[in-house]
Amino acid sequence: MKRSKRLLALALALCTVLAMAGCTDAEPEQMTMRAALVDAPVTLDPARAVTETEKTVAANLFENLMKQTAAGVVGAQASGYEYTDNMDGTETYTFTLRNDIYWSDGKKVTAHDFVYAWQRLVDPATASPHASILNMVAGYADAISGDPTALQVSAGDDRTFVVTISGHCSYFLSVVCTAVSTMPVRADAAAPAEPEEEPRTEQGEQETQPAQDWSMDAATLLTNGPYAVTGMTEEGLSAAAAERYYDARRLGPDVLEFRYTGSSEDAMALYDAGEVDFVLDAGDVEGAVEASSARVSTVLINQMATSLSESVRQAMSMVVDRNALAEAVGSEYRAADGLIPYGIVTSDGSSFRDANGAAIDNDPEEYDARCQEAVGLLLSAGYSTAALEHMSPVTLLYESDAVNVKVAQMLQAVWRDKLGIRVSIRGVSPEDMMTVLKNGEFSLALTDVNGDRNTALSYLNRFSSDQQENYGQFYSNAYDMLIRVAANSSSDTARDAYLADAEKMLLDSGYVIPLYNETYTWLLRDTLTGIQTDGMGVYYFQNVVEAAS
Repeated sequence: MKRSKRLLALALALCTVLAMAGCTDAEPEQMTMRAALVDAPVTLDPARAVTETEKTVAANLFENLMKQTAAGVVGAQASGYEYTDNMDGTETYTFTLRNDIYWSDGKKVTAHDFVYAWQRLVDPATASPHASILNMVAGYADAISGDPTALQVSAGDDRTFVVTISGHCSYFLSVVCTAVSTMPVRADAAAPAEPEEEPRTEQGEQETQPAQDWSMDAATLLTNGPYAVTGMTEEGLSAAAAERYYDARRLGPDVLEFRYTGSSEDAMALYDAGEVDFVLDAGDVEGAVEASSARVSTVLINQMATSLSESVRQAMSMVVDRNALAEAVGSEYRAADGLIPYGIVTSDGSSFRDANGAAIDNDPEEYDARCQEAVGLLLSAGYSTAALEHMSPVTLLYESDAVNVKVAQMLQAVWRDKLGIRVSIRGVSPEDMMTVLKNGEFSLALTDVNGDRNTALSYLNRFSSDQQENYGQFYSNAYDMLIRVAANSSSDTARDAYLADAEKMLLDSGYVIPLYNETYTWLLRDTLTGIQTDGMGVYYFQNVVEAAS
């Protein structure tokens, strides 16, 4: 009997050992994050990515010096940095790169890769629409004029990346050093594909694509981020956790799958069928989160090409029915409450628009009163009806597409009907539009103002007199001073106040007339949590995990 008990105990122990061995050998269940993104990318090159899809995919394949987390900005490819006030109007940031960071082909990431990427970003030959994100780096003006090596970035050694800043930039670490456009690029991958073409517009359009884009071929796409490409087709892209990523154990998803769709309806069909967990541009569906696009549709009045007085410019802005424009363009658009759209934050992370209120009155019930006020403004300035009828007509230039022609016609009608001001309209190709903007050969232009970083300064700085993006040739010493003081202020509160004053001054001038901006929605399945966004249409999935039940 005792022998039987001993045999039974031995058998049970053996079963337990075998069961434990089976558990040890079992592969842990992998987590796959599946995302539907509207429109396929044209490029995944960090310097040239412009659409939400392009930037989101690139953001999960590449990684910058720093990264945004729920706890704030932390080191990413850089393990740390030192800040030095040079006491001569410049500042220096010295970044120490991690020793365990690698490209997807196994080579180590070095400081030289960052030097190359940043100088390439400002090189006119790259034709990047994001070059101005580095306008605080010393040597920027010479760099964008044709000498990219003038940009004061250098590699002390393979692990030391040094940047010299002109003045002070409060958001350098949190915005510039986390942006997609400033992520590192390997010279041996990107150099052969430098485009010889006109730059892409801020809407992401271009007439021709480079014959070979290194970033659109899995065989030549070298990345340094948390995920590495495992498959790439016209319909989508798959990526797996990078084998040698320094923080691999903290990653949520093991696999990312991106599906490209032609519309939000197609994307939602995939979501409803359970084939994806996240939709970027979900349309008007219950539970979706509304976000604001970085683009603001605007009328620029060329200060150097028109004789329209301040009273006329202000009256033209006052009679614009922005609600009607947004409604005519589509349900995903909203009337602009200022040049700075919703989603842009202040120094403490709160909404700039909420903190400062609307800079433009769009109350529909007050529209008729605003039109009467505009007429009174003209009369008090000496503009009779006869004088307005004999005013030399001006031309509103716009990029030819179905949306812009509708907006241009509505503006032409409202200025004629409400003020008696005659404006002719003319559509041109995207390439011609960019040419005339750069050359300042227009009177009025319907175009987008696009922020390249989540700060009001991104929208306001371009109207400083020394900026290449100041297409309307707006010149104001007082405005320039406000922008300089804001950019160099060591006080977050003062800086935010200066930027609010600068927006008001710009809009009061009447040379910039914001119309509307695009909104979109995103949707994450309620069983998941942990998504990160930069507030500018970029979404990071590396921290997504199963939500607590």
